[in-house]
Amino acid sequence: MASLFIAIGPAQAAGLAPAPAPIQSRPVAAAAQPAATVVHPGEQYVIADKTLCSAGFAVTNAAGRAGFVSAGHCGASGDAVQTPGGAAMGTFVASSFPGTDYGWVAINPQFAAAATVTRHNGTVAAVHGDAAAPVGSPVCMSGQASGWHCGTITAVNQSVQYEQGIVSGLTATTVCTDAGDSGGAFVSGGQAQGVVSGGVGDCSSNGATYFQPVVPILAAYGLTLRTG
Repeated sequence: MASLFIAIGPAQAAGLAPAPAPIQSRPVAAAAQPAATVVHPGEQYVIADKTLCSAGFAVTNAAGRAGFVSAGHCGASGDAVQTPGGAAMGTFVASSFPGTDYGWVAINPQFAAAATVTRHNGTVAAVHGDAAAPVGSPVCMSGQASGWHCGTITAVNQSVQYEQGIVSGLTATTVCTDAGDSGGAFVSGGQAQGVVSGGVGDCSSNGATYFQPVVPILAAYGLTLRTG
């Protein structure tokens, strides 16, 4: 910034008070940006203003776009996704069902997908990787309808007949789920396992659930799992 005085030589300066120092400029403070709304795996989201599902694991694509994986039967490519309150959250980028049951949602910049799974009690479960747990391993599920439930993996590479067709490559568990848990996150020992596909019965009848393993989802869409 230019100084607010005129420089004078030594002869002219005799008897004059010292020239004032220039006024220093001060940077303009940046406007505060609102914090991003965090979406945890297991929390509710809305598809096309009508269908309720649960978010799966946080991912990024090769271009760095953030989002989360979920069940393919929750939405089709191009479907808009909203928060329970109706705010625009993102868009289904891709989806596959039947045959497989997976898809992923790219979220808008004002949202952030968490690398931890909500237990629906104020605590979260860490996600450190995506190593598949073997049959007999303990596994827990987080979904918006029934919350947090745990059980055991009973079989892998299962084919299930849905009304819309057969879905193959699923993992069977003793974990119960309710309507609205679709897409929710299965985790075992800090390792992401998959997303809720479907099941037999519900939590009032000690039902059992199948999940779509997460590794094939990442491979199909070139996604990277976010870990904490």
